[in-house]
Amino acid sequence: MLKGHQETRFDVYVYPAGRLDPASAVDDGMKGFRYDIAQAVKQNIYTRVQELHDSPFPLPAAEPDDSIPANDIDAAVMKAIADTDRITGHKLQMRFNLQPRDWPMYSSGYLFYKQLYYFKLRASAAQERITQESFDSLTDLAARTLIPALQVANVGECANATIYLNPDATPEQGAVELVRQSRQHQGYNCHSSAEQAGIEQSRRSAEVIEITYAADEWKSQ
Repeated sequence: MLKGHQETRFDVYVYPAGRLDPASAVDDGMKGFRYDIAQAVKQNIYTRVQELHDSPFPLPAAEPDDSIPANDIDAAVMKAIADTDRITGHKLQMRFNLQPRDWPMYSSGYLFYKQLYYFKLRASAAQERITQESFDSLTDLAARTLIPALQVANVGECANATIYLNPDATPEQGAVELVRQSRQHQGYNCHSSAEQAGIEQSRRSAEVIEITYAADEWKSQ
């Protein structure tokens, strides 16, 4: 719960996804999201489920590079950096009745893929305790605040990267693809050691939770 908003419950889940195509990762993750909702309906936990809105949900972008490109290749590279660094998740707004007391509820779910993990935020509140407009504003703010604050640093073989370039590409195409793949790999936040990942420095200002996976467990994701 957020201070001053005891009427709204927030649950955050972070779970491994592996190296996925960012363009399709969220769509694939939403299938599991909807499956969980369907199971809750099947078990009579939720009744009268209504989907109100289903839409992309971008996180705040980093400050744009205000430098002036020297040429068309520079402009294309700068655009590739901005596009690759942008994290866009998905938001699903719903209403349902929560059993066994048949409470009418507002609910919103947010799903993002970053740093080789899925980040899911679920928010819910009784309709009698908050308006739909206030609930939507509050949960959007929570998603834009909490998800960027949660960081995963990966340590292991994922630090190694192979970049594939088309030998027949134009100089502009080659530069854009090199930057796109490099930035995508940087976004995985993979390191060869905990020291390189800055884990000890992070402990000074944040809570750090360490989860160890065997190689075969990670490959199964």
